[in-house]
Amino acid sequence: MSSLLVLPPFWLALLLVSVLVLLSFWAGWLSRSGAVSTFVVGMVIFWLGGGKFTIPLLTFFISSSLLSKLHGASTMGRRTAAQVWANGGTAVVIVLIFWHYVHLWPTFLSRILLILYLSALATVNSDTWATEIGRLSKSPPRLLSDWKPVAAGTSGAVTLLGIFGATMGAIAIPLSALPFWHLDLLEFVVVVWAGFLGCLADSLLGATFQEKFKVGDSEVTTEVRLPGMKQRLAAGMPYINNDLVNLLATLIGVLSAWTMLRYSAFP
Repeated sequence: MSSLLVLPPFWLALLLVSVLVLLSFWAGWLSRSGAVSTFVVGMVIFWLGGGKFTIPLLTFFISSSLLSKLHGASTMGRRTAAQVWANGGTAVVIVLIFWHYVHLWPTFLSRILLILYLSALATVNSDTWATEIGRLSKSPPRLLSDWKPVAAGTSGAVTLLGIFGATMGAIAIPLSALPFWHLDLLEFVVVVWAGFLGCLADSLLGATFQEKFKVGDSEVTTEVRLPGMKQRLAAGMPYINNDLVNLLATLIGVLSAWTMLRYSAFP
């Protein structure tokens, strides 16, 4: 059975991914569009990448979903298709590249792709843990752009507890992969640092470029476009929303990992 999970046949991947998606939808973790997108992401990663790619993905998906329930109700809501692809799209592309080139490239290049994959997931996991654990902070978060106190949950804001959560979230991904990937200490540190730097980039992008709106004539601020509501841009750039920020942060995390690998593990 273990060999089937390492390199699953199509029928087993289809069965297990379908069960996971249905349970997640029933638990309120996914919207309808999010369920469809999660199925596609899960099939690509589990069927083409196998169990060693899937375990870190499950670590992110399950831990972030459970953490969102810390406050008695989901602070994240049901994941939509846009959120699924913003968090998992980079990982999917890396798995597709790995699957196509693993038998053509030298071993060290394939190894680099494995580390980049973990770094992409470490970034989104670090960001999610930072947000959910940071909400438990007794002190108000401060915006990175001007260090002013802001409401909890504001994009680009940080707390000490949130920074701790970001660190633990970045560590959780390579830790979950250790039994399968046999990471050495340098590779482990690269993934953790890349995940943390990607999370930091997410906060910086959220504080400076993410769009924020005033609702109507009031001073109420939101980061979400509300259909049928009169909104005016109060900060950031149009159409730079949270999903795009998450995607850009993931790419920065991957680039950070590649840079560290280029000048350390695989010069």
